[in-house]
Amino acid sequence: MLVLSMLLAACVDSQSEPADPAPAYQPELIIYCENGVVAPIYEISQFFEARYNCKVTIQNGNVRNLTSMIHLSNKGDLFIPDTNYGFSLLRHLQPDIIRDSLYIGTNRLVYIVPKSNPEKFDGQIESVSQRQFAVIIANPETSSLGLKTKEILKNRAIYAEVINNIMTLSVDSRGLIRSIDNGEATLAIDWLSSYYYNSNRERVDTIHFLPPIPESDIYASVLNTSEKPGLAQTFLAVLSSPVAVDIFKAHGIKKKRSGLIITSLSSTQNDTINEDNRIR
Repeated sequence: MLVLSMLLAACVDSQSEPADPAPAYQPELIIYCENGVVAPIYEISQFFEARYNCKVTIQNGNVRNLTSMIHLSNKGDLFIPDTNYGFSLLRHLQPDIIRDSLYIGTNRLVYIVPKSNPEKFDGQIESVSQRQFAVIIANPETSSLGLKTKEILKNRAIYAEVINNIMTLSVDSRGLIRSIDNGEATLAIDWLSSYYYNSNRERVDTIHFLPPIPESDIYASVLNTSEKPGLAQTFLAVLSSPVAVDIFKAHGIKKKRSGLIITSLSSTQNDTINEDNRIR
């Protein structure tokens, strides 16, 4: 009887305990982000999650894979490629998918060399074709970085020479610094933002282009596939906030014009931007 009484009391106590509360609903944003800008976007997303009590999922990779993912899934809230080429590629798959877009900063290409530049690379574009350098560049068929690199080298009529002198193409920016650091290559062309990622500054050095080359503007866009367009627009606005500007700057991406929201992007691959920040 004593044992039975104790068991009954335990049952009553366990039934009287309140159940664990159901987890609070958190809206989710899905952001497709090319590799050259993923590090600052990740930091900004952490700030955004805490501020707006939501979840941000980042899909990152090269622009070819990202645009295919968006097209096939028909899901997602924002798209942030390294250059405007990404928008042209995505629009070719889905003409009306791009909504409001925001200029968030300017990135630039740099040469990546081993620490202390042991081969004394001089920064001249023509020197990239010299056989003394083991060159690696990104693939122009898969990444914005590769396409931009190809344009620069073709403008100097040395792209074919460089291609003939390299062992392989990197599918995107992620393999470039790793190849320099482990001794597989001695010269690469990459975004400055890649140099500021994690511990890369301790592993390699950068050399500026001589003569200087045009920088690349970065835009973020809300997608028509967004299931949370209001929250997506809020994230777009946060990208031009002082917090975001400081994070971008710490990753080598500087804001050089006002962050105006524009309602469309040119469908041509060679997009250009005039002084009042509208794409023409």
